[in-house]
Formats: sequence, structure tokens, C-alpha cells
Amino acid sequence: MIVAGFFGQQVSDPGYQQILADLERGTIGGVLVLGRNIESREHLQLMMNRIATCRCGQKPFVAIDEEGGTIDRLGPNIGAERTPSASEVASGSVTTAHAIYRTVAETLSSFGFNANLGPVVDLNRNPQNPVIGRLGRSYGSDVDAVVKYATAFIEEHRKRHIVTVLKHFPGHGSSSSDSHLGAADVSSSWSADELTPFKRLIDAGLADAIMVGHLANVTRWGGIATQNPANAISRMLRVDLAFDGVVLTDDLAMRAVSDGKAATLAAAVDAVKAGADMLVVGRLADDEQSADVGSEVNREITSKVCTGEIEIGAIQRSVDRIRKLGLR
Repeated sequence: MIVAGFFGQQVSDPGYQQILADLERGTIGGVLVLGRNIESREHLQLMMNRIATCRCGQKPFVAIDEEGGTIDRLGPNIGAERTPSASEVASGSVTTAHAIYRTVAETLSSFGFNANLGPVVDLNRNPQNPVIGRLGRSYGSDVDAVVKYATAFIEEHRKRHIVTVLKHFPGHGSSSSDSHLGAADVSSSWSADELTPFKRLIDAGLADAIMVGHLANVTRWGGIATQNPANAISRMLRVDLAFDGVVLTDDLAMRAVSDGKAATLAAAVDAVKAGADMLVVGRLADDEQSADVGSEVNREITSKVCTGEIEIGAIQRSVDRIRKLGLR
């Protein structure tokens, strides 16, 4: 259930050695590779090769968020051509979109990634949104366009057995703040039609997994979506949209839910109680680069299971969903 980030760019770096050890011990189930981890094609491939041949009890979830545009982890770092942003892709044909995402998926597959944290299916309801609209991360404000181009993204990744993750449920497109910096309250801007791209992709069988954003809407789902048990996950996603696949959190180290190590660990517990299956934790705190992220999160969740604060049945249901992903 734990997808941990690390600090390091080579197999000899302590942070990488720690993440590999955690994978092999079963302390974590996955690893998140960020731009900070990619120095060169050669070093990335060596790190990925070690993960691919790790002595792990099950196939690790090896993830990156390679959307394109400003969220392009690989491109310049490995000498590859820049991937267009979602808004740029949507200005062209679906055929061209397939070609673009075919290249992305082939590149990810060649390194050994089996999960891409995309596509973004947020409707662009606020062009000045600092984290979606202004960065060109949405395919547009039209539901049909968003679904059409997201489908191209998903289909090309599926051809190469790469899991995709729809984000940011229940909809980040109308926000006026960046959830990396603080809670994004969409109480006055969010509308129910922002659920439609998720629903249509779920109904079409195209939703491998869904990422829930750190979004607050007191009237609709009560506080921050990843922290409230009577929230977007248990009611809107599981019941209203009938999704029984894997639910991931956005990074729990983001300022929307964390201002330090203790808050990050508390956010992990809250997310499990709220119904999340996989906890994405890039770091424990801004100034903490040497912590064993996976072990600390694992210890915190385990302690809450032992005290009964987290039900063991919830853990088992999440594990069952994750195994159904069929990672390759």
C-alpha cells in the first residue's frame, strides 16, 4: 500500500539503497521516481534494472508522473524529445495524440516503469488555476475532449502493460490555489459535472486506478478529500461512481496536508481511514532527505492497526484491489 519516494540519482546513493532494501523486505510495495532522481539515462537505467531484478515478494509498483509539458520528468534529463502538455495535445488530432503517447509509453516501458500517474482528467474551469489551467495540464473545459484525449493516453499505455492513474478526483480544475502549497478549497467553484470524465472512463473500463487530490469542499464531501472518512472516496467514488479499483492519494508530503514529518504520518493514517488503497509519500518533510520514508509510514500504519484505529479488513481489501492490477 505504500509508494515511497527517495533522494538519490545513482545505485550507490544511500537513499536509493534504502528504497531497494524496503522493497525487498516488503516494507513498501512501490517506488515513486521524481525529477530529482534522474541525472542521466545511464544512471536511471541502472537503478531501474536493480528494481526489476530485486528479491521482492511481489512485483513492485514502479511509478512516475510523465504527463508532458511542465510535468516531464524524463525528457531533458535523458536527452529525449520534449512531450507536449495536455493542452497542446488537445489542439491536435486524436491520431497525433496516440502517436505522442505511444512514444511516452514506449520510453517508460524501456526503462521498466509499470505505472504512470496520469492522465489528468480535470476540466479546465479556471484558466488561471496555478496548478492545472495555467500549466496546460488539462485537455480543456469540454468533457468530450477530455475523455477523448485521456483515452488515447490510457490505450497507448495499456498496450505496453503500464497502469494509468486518473487524477485529480473529484476535480481540481476549478481551484484557484495550488495544493502543493496548501489545501485547495473548491467549495465555491466546484461543480458536479467535474465528475463526468471520471464516470465515463470508469464506465468504459478505462480506469486502472484513480488519484484523489488534496481538495476541500465542506458542503459536498467535507474537508479535504483524503482525510475525511465520509468523503469523496467512500461515497462519491465507491458508491455514486461504482468504482472498486485502486485509489491512490496525491503526495502526502504536499503542504495541503503536511507541514512536517508528524503531519505527513498523520495524513497517511487519515488517508487509509478515508478509504485510500495506496499512499504516495515523496518525503516526510521538506528538510528531511535521509529518513527511511517507507519504514516510518509502515510503522505508523501498523501501530494504528494494532490499536484498532485502522481496521485490518480495510487493509486486506486494499491489498486485494492492488493485486488485481496485475502489475507486469
